[in-house]
Amino acid sequence: MKTQHQLSLATSFVISAFLISTTVFAAENESPVAEMDNLIALQQYQQAYDLGKGILDEWEGDPEFDYVFGLAALESGNANESVFALERAATTSADTGLRSLASLELARAYFVTNNLDASENLFTSVLATDPPPNVQQNIEVFLQLIESRRNAQQPTFSWTLASSIGSDSNANSATSNGLVDTPLIGQIELDPDGQETADDFSNTSLSMAYEYPFNRNQSMNFTVNLAHLDNIETDQFDIDNVRGELSYNWGNEVHRFKHGISTGKVNLDQNGFQKSFALNSSWQRAGENGWYQSLSGSYTQVRYDTSNGGDLNDLRDVDQVLFTAGVTKIAGPLTHTLSVYTADESPEAEAGGDHNGRSFTGLAYSLLYRMNGRHTPFLRTSFQEVNHDSPHPVFFNTQRSGETTSVTLGWFWQVARNFMVTGEAAFTDNISNIPLFDYTRFKYQVGLRYQF
Repeated sequence: MKTQHQLSLATSFVISAFLISTTVFAAENESPVAEMDNLIALQQYQQAYDLGKGILDEWEGDPEFDYVFGLAALESGNANESVFALERAATTSADTGLRSLASLELARAYFVTNNLDASENLFTSVLATDPPPNVQQNIEVFLQLIESRRNAQQPTFSWTLASSIGSDSNANSATSNGLVDTPLIGQIELDPDGQETADDFSNTSLSMAYEYPFNRNQSMNFTVNLAHLDNIETDQFDIDNVRGELSYNWGNEVHRFKHGISTGKVNLDQNGFQKSFALNSSWQRAGENGWYQSLSGSYTQVRYDTSNGGDLNDLRDVDQVLFTAGVTKIAGPLTHTLSVYTADESPEAEAGGDHNGRSFTGLAYSLLYRMNGRHTPFLRTSFQEVNHDSPHPVFFNTQRSGETTSVTLGWFWQVARNFMVTGEAAFTDNISNIPLFDYTRFKYQVGLRYQF
């Protein structure tokens, strides 16, 4: 999203150039208007705004001051103050040239503050006076932007269909050991179904997103995602997943906020397995020089299905609290993202499920390299540490802890505006103080993604 400053540069008012010679500013060196005008000519908008702000009570109402202060306010990101100052200059100045300049900049200020009707009316009025060609061209650009912004404030539907095929060396994330040592009964032999199982797979998802904008800065969003993972040889690890989210989004070009509720359901081999309900909030800040910062938090209830013989599954039910902080830096073709997160999962059952309570902390980093408009290779890596609340009760009588490291390499190929080819390979290494939970996993896949 363009900032106000970027927008003004992108459509820069050469408008000011056609009338600048008719503008009458105070000629005296000691005039604050002249000093502010010089700062604006040097594109030192913040300094000009700060100077004007300091003498606003004394000079407010002077048309020449109101004009240069309004322009400095607009270019420094204080658009609302700009509107008030430019309205005064456009209506009170006895100088025709200054009134025209103020009206044009006021039309731009209206646009920045999303007062589209007022902006369009002013631009159209100036266009009717048959200004020079370069001025007409800039006004036409703004009128097109106004129309685009109006269209962007209409409710929209979008759909995304994605499908991939690949191979997974460990579809059930299980140990490769056939024998596991236990402190209570010595070695136990694992059933083959409880050991590492390799399989090929296909993964298909359909997503729907609906956005209802209240205005430029506020919207209601609803998303639904359906996904099906089909393992070719081993049906017992097939997964069906449905998730829906309703969120309220608000903010401006710098700060964006999101508050939502979501719910999901997971079936394993077509049988009920898990469902969840979550409350979440997030904040993102668009800083200068390609820096972005974010914070998010969520509360999630995870409940396991007790049908189909899983009578003790309710001991796995937990309430999770998760916090994440991230920073992104866009540097030319490179996008770096670093995030840290921490979570606590408390057992919902009063007794018997203490060992399912756990806390975990992680660090993740991703790097995208935009080679050109079509090709983007990427790297993702993460590290997570997990500690359970109490000893594992079956055979081990040991308080479980572990570390998980993962690395993913991939490629996005944007074949067309709404069609993408993807490919990635991922390696995961999970180390636990209980050997039963040690495993490694290598997975690769290629896929297609179509948006309509």
